[in-house]
Amino acid sequence: MSLLINAIESIQVGIEDYLTNDSKRYLSAVRNIFAGVLLLYKEKLSQLSPSHDKGLLIKKDIKPSYDNEGNLIFVSKGRRTVDVQEIKEHFSSLNIKVDWKKFDELNQLRNDIEHYYTDKSPDAIREIVAKSFIIVRDFIGEHLKEQPRLLLGDKCWQALLETADVYAVEEEACIKSLEQIDWKYQTLKNALRDIRCPSCHSSLVKGEDQDGDEYSISTPLICISCGKEFDFGDVVEQCLSDSLAAETYRAMKHGGEALIGTCPGCCQDTYMVAEVQCAVCDYQLEYLECDMCGTSLSLDEQSLDGFCSYCQHQCERIMDE
Repeated sequence: MSLLINAIESIQVGIEDYLTNDSKRYLSAVRNIFAGVLLLYKEKLSQLSPSHDKGLLIKKDIKPSYDNEGNLIFVSKGRRTVDVQEIKEHFSSLNIKVDWKKFDELNQLRNDIEHYYTDKSPDAIREIVAKSFIIVRDFIGEHLKEQPRLLLGDKCWQALLETADVYAVEEEACIKSLEQIDWKYQTLKNALRDIRCPSCHSSLVKGEDQDGDEYSISTPLICISCGKEFDFGDVVEQCLSDSLAAETYRAMKHGGEALIGTCPGCCQDTYMVAEVQCAVCDYQLEYLECDMCGTSLSLDEQSLDGFCSYCQHQCERIMDE
């Protein structure tokens, strides 16, 4: 059976599980849909693999060899296939453009639902279906050069289409309600799409009658999926972490600093580096420059009583002599 047929059947089975409205089959729906998306990606790599080994680009292990004419070639070995990170790297090298932000959201949702899912939140599953629809539609059409509706079949295609349309309307209403609140900082405004219910993890979260009011940790929010009412302070760490995770990774990979840090004032991971302020307690840096050398002090150096880490080390070394 080809990878493409496997991919399509996984997505179709996932949608069938979802359409049963049976909470016991929702997790199966999530697993099958996500597996189908990964198989679509592997199908593209298989299509680009050389004719002598169509599995070359999807296998973890490859080795050099010679063909019948003595030319150096690479061949795959073993049964292990590439993981998500390796697919990303292959796509980057091959200039295959994919909206990895949407995919990473889908992957995170899958992980969260695996660990935190409750049957009170079918909307969390609906979000999976809605986001996967966009990924599947775009990839099949743009990179596999096929018609999504014909590949998936009318029933599956219509279910994806209708779910995505309904979810988009509800999501937009939630976003508009949150935008009525004065979030004060751009970092928080950018993080609005990452607010999630602490109970069911749905993103369908609305602000409650806070039109124009400035945010605080007690700003009331409500999940329209499971009905849980909670305060912004209950989700601020998760919200900022999810929003800044990718940027922080890129910054630190190139020698920069994290965009979010642990606040010395409230000990929560809510200190916004770009805003030079904590989102929870409004803490600001107490020490800006090293008293000895004048260099700017980071958040991690605030505990050194006005010294940078280098000067602190030098002082300790002199005292030990």
